[in-house]
Amino acid sequence: MRPIRYLVAAVILSVALSAALTAAPDTATTASAAPASAAPADAAPAPAAKKDKKKQKKKGYRPRPGPLFNSPGDFSINNKVLKAIRHAKRGSKIRIMTWNFNSWAFVRALRKAHERGVSVRIIMARSLAHEQRRNGPYRTLKRALKKQHRKQEMRSWFRVCKGSCRGRGGAMHAKMFLFSKTGKQPRVVMSSTGNLTGSAGKNQYNDMYTIRGSRKAYKRSIQVFNQAARDRPAPPVTYRTGPVMGWFQPRHGRKDLVMQMLKKVRCKGARGAGINGRTSIRIAQDVMLGKRGIRIAKKLRGLHKHGCNIRLVYSQLGGRIWQITKNIPRNHLVADRDGDGAYDIYLHMKAMAISGNYDGKRNTRIVYQGSENWSPLAAMSDEQGLIIQRDGVEKAYGKRINRLFGIHLKSVPLVTPRALRPKNPYVNMEG
Repeated sequence: MRPIRYLVAAVILSVALSAALTAAPDTATTASAAPASAAPADAAPAPAAKKDKKKQKKKGYRPRPGPLFNSPGDFSINNKVLKAIRHAKRGSKIRIMTWNFNSWAFVRALRKAHERGVSVRIIMARSLAHEQRRNGPYRTLKRALKKQHRKQEMRSWFRVCKGSCRGRGGAMHAKMFLFSKTGKQPRVVMSSTGNLTGSAGKNQYNDMYTIRGSRKAYKRSIQVFNQAARDRPAPPVTYRTGPVMGWFQPRHGRKDLVMQMLKKVRCKGARGAGINGRTSIRIAQDVMLGKRGIRIAKKLRGLHKHGCNIRLVYSQLGGRIWQITKNIPRNHLVADRDGDGAYDIYLHMKAMAISGNYDGKRNTRIVYQGSENWSPLAAMSDEQGLIIQRDGVEKAYGKRINRLFGIHLKSVPLVTPRALRPKNPYVNMEG
């Protein structure tokens, strides 16, 4: 009898549950019918989003290619370099050229990379290294990198050059960060205007362009780094990979790349680029000085007279250059925020974006970026950069420079007594 009773009870329970399920709403259908605004801000991600995150995690870290910009107080460029350092694994190589190295965050990240078996090699300007105190970032990291028992090709070190590493005179002024592999991504090249310092994020407007996976870009960049490490004169190096041309200085008397580009500009006849049929030139240049700066300034003045749409954002112009460019729309992007008479917020980019009639083509979009100021010293110095002919890149740089053109900084009233103020308000600006 008991088995029959259990069977009857089971049937009754089954019928009751079926009725309850029929009466209840279909939660999946109800949720999908609800408007998007009904979902709470902190709602859990949909299953598809969870799958995407899992896929991304499985793929691993790869630095995003292309341009990146920062404003004062924004450390996005520094953070991108730090992230690449932290994802470099044992057996990989990091190669860095930076005019100045003055950041404890980079000391910690590079020391940890060295300790886990990454080969870390850095070159900086000797004058800046020797200005630091005994326990400053440069000497602290240099001592840490000496602690090693590994093969010669994987040894780490920190070196300096008195002037240009690959030339005579000049300075070691490059800002280039190379990774044989970081995360899942092999062969990463970063060309920046920012040094590995806190000031690069705290006080400056900078840009950086990342190339990933290119054998040619990485090979040529490593070639230049190795030449610099020997601290002997070496010829200028260029390379091409797709729409990108990489360049390295000293120029050793070779033609000025900036002037070569400006000579290819025609101010009228732009179609599918430029502004109202006129070629646009957008420049964000930290420094224009000396005879070289004057030549470039005169060329820009001539192009402006011929109808080119030009905007110039700058930190420092030599006296004659300021006069030559007075009729060109321009913006002096500097400020003294503590009233001591020295600028502490300033443009540090060195970029030019051209859109329009260029080199015989009416719809060209091309960008020039890198570490060099437009001065005679830069032509003698270790510098690196890229010329990129890609529509999206020019649009990004053009948009960025237009935005900087519209920022009008104001200095606070001076509080430092006149006798204690610096004679040169640019004295604290990094190169």
